[in-house]
Amino acid sequence: MRGGVFSSFSKTLIWDRANFKFALGVWLGLSFSIAVILSTIGIMDGFVSSMKKGLRHSNGDLYFYSRSGFFTLDTDTLKALEGLDFKVMTESIESQAFLVVEGSSKGVAVKGVDGPSFSQLTGKNINPEPGKIIIGDELARVMRLKKGDEVVLVLAKGNKSMEGLPLLKNFIVQGIVDHGIYQKDLRFAYLRRSELAQMLGVEKKVNMVAMNLSENIKDGNSDAFESIINDKRFILEDILGIDFRVKPFWYDFSSLIEAVEIEKFTIGLILQIIVVISIFNVLSFLTFLNEKKSREIFLFQALGLSSKGLRKSWLYLILFLWIASCSFSIIFVAIFNYLLANLPFLSLPGDVYHLARLSLSLDVSDFILVFMSVLVWLLIIVSFSLYRMNKRSILYGLRKEFS
Repeated sequence: MRGGVFSSFSKTLIWDRANFKFALGVWLGLSFSIAVILSTIGIMDGFVSSMKKGLRHSNGDLYFYSRSGFFTLDTDTLKALEGLDFKVMTESIESQAFLVVEGSSKGVAVKGVDGPSFSQLTGKNINPEPGKIIIGDELARVMRLKKGDEVVLVLAKGNKSMEGLPLLKNFIVQGIVDHGIYQKDLRFAYLRRSELAQMLGVEKKVNMVAMNLSENIKDGNSDAFESIINDKRFILEDILGIDFRVKPFWYDFSSLIEAVEIEKFTIGLILQIIVVISIFNVLSFLTFLNEKKSREIFLFQALGLSSKGLRKSWLYLILFLWIASCSFSIIFVAIFNYLLANLPFLSLPGDVYHLARLSLSLDVSDFILVFMSVLVWLLIIVSFSLYRMNKRSILYGLRKEFS
């Protein structure tokens, strides 16, 4: 059907004040419903994406440790690891301690790191100087610390837990780091590795080794990237033996990530109800137009518009409404994302959700999936009504014309 006929048909049906207001409400309602589904999927994906990003920037892509505690890597193992072509590998010491400030204390995980390699691993400037400590920003907020303040670190000597008198040492806060994950920002503190090793009396031993892959993959959260990590993990386990445990960066929160993926699918199905309700509003709008503009529709038929042409006109009107709604839903999604990032009352309790803020993360496949599902529902629900309307004969319209 030519575009001029559809243009005349749509203008005749819609362009009066009452019909236009009805059409505007239906359009906004359907757009908002689509945006709600997109935003829900975006929040779930954004949660997983932010979580994995924060974990990568604190653990690297892979890390391993020994069940026996502290260890040193022998020459043969180091050569085998070099053969795996990792981009960067760094050794560290992790221990539990208390951070004491003016009578208040907080349990922390102290990491002794080699600054240059650890900074390269995490992508953050974490290079502790002698006598200084770097802490997470949430820990700094809770303890009311800032750069240059003095703190006391209390930790056990040696490799055995709290044996004998604890060691107390003063440090100056060198800097504050943001990991992007509440628990790590609240718990992590960094020292120079040689300094922490001397305090613990472990000499050149370490209890954790982390590395980043050398593969140039832009999307660090992609399934392909995680598959490569798992492949490297199995190879590492074969090299290191049964005394070592090799973990991917998301391991600590793997159960939570899996739960979010399941919840995303479930909520997506439930929210289809919102779209169905909006589509029933579309159906009401079409029925309203068909009744109110029955005389005008009869004139189109009397002037030669066939039943097939009339069906096409209704279909084009529905498709136009669908395209307009999908387009405007993207604007709604952008508004939701802005509000999530900026409104104070939309911030999350980090100790519950692990993240202080959520952002929407959507790719093209998400938009296609939601838009096409809406179109399918729209065609299924509306087609039955259009079939009934198109069964009416020209004589019915003639009676309406002279009634």
